[in-house]
Amino acid sequence: MACYEIANTTSTTNNGSIAELLKRIDKMQKDAIAANAVGTCNTCVIAPVFNTKPIAVYLCNEALTAPIGNTTEFANRFRVEEVKGDVVILRLLTSVNDELTCTTYTITVRINCICCVQCFDPITCVINCALAA
Repeated sequence: MACYEIANTTSTTNNGSIAELLKRIDKMQKDAIAANAVGTCNTCVIAPVFNTKPIAVYLCNEALTAPIGNTTEFANRFRVEEVKGDVVILRLLTSVNDELTCTTYTITVRINCICCVQCFDPITCVINCALAA
């Protein structure tokens, strides 16, 4: 799972600040879900009504996109599902009438491959058995 190769050299530089950002987003989303379950939140960064901070992920030379199932549609917005060591599990988001919604599809990306993350306004994804991490 290489990021990219130039003259037989693979880039594997770890970007700690991106890993920390992804971990913070993951924690904020989990806190919002927990606060919604309890019905109160005194210290949430994301309002409990929202449980997802959509992001765009940029690799060294392009924006990350992923096919949504067996369709011709591609996702370019994601929800952080979990950070595990040097990888992040991202849920694909789809846009319908300019409104982002969660899909049931995820991808795994090496954090070392991520050069930049762009954050967007929070949304609500229905969290059920199919989406729970």
